Amino acid sequence: GSCAKKDDSTPTTSTDNTTAAAATTYVSTSTTASGSITVGSETMSGVYASECLTSNLSGLISAGRVPSDTASYGFAYVVTGSDNVSDESMFFTDSSCTTNSVIQKHQYDNVTVGSASGSNYPLTLTKARSLITAGTTTAETYIEAAWGGFINVTVGTEYTDTYAGSTNPRYNLINLSSTTLYIGTESSSETPSSVGDTAMTKQ
Repeated sequence: GSCAKKDDSTPTTSTDNTTAAAATTYVSTSTTASGSITVGSETMSGVYASECLTSNLSGLISAGRVPSDTASYGFAYVVTGSDNVSDESMFFTDSSCTTNSVIQKHQYDNVTVGSASGSNYPLTLTKARSLITAGTTTAETYIEAAWGGFINVTVGTEYTDTYAGSTNPRYNLINLSSTTLYIGTESSSETPSSVGDTAMTKQ
């Protein structure tokens, strides 16, 4: 709104009754970005991060896809070399993506970009390792159960799971603009037909 003067000789204080939009909160990562990868006419580099998300949590928890103490989550995609990326999922115990429940990082080498299909580009990747950190005892229990009891994790300590060659190559699909990245669901058998609908914004 605006404030009108009482008369031309009386100083007035302008009052703006509009409410400023809250700043968007993006998830952050400790992974160091390096290098770049050409995707068509675009250059993929640095960190791409989603907003802090809280939607559909009850469904994710009931389906066993996230720890029961999850209150928010988000994703990041980090270019870590000329043919290396880190695909990251993060779950938090608070609604502002601050306190870790689970941080999972899938790291890939030998990333190659194929020919465009419309505005999407297929990726072929070698999955090198997964890094997973439990921030709470609830997350620790969840991770160990999800891995069928084959791994033991300690709260606050990053666990590394290295992949053998038989699990590769992997395939994915990417859509990249100057500021926004969309990515599909990785497959060990074929390139996905579409990218996901979660936007990750260059930080």
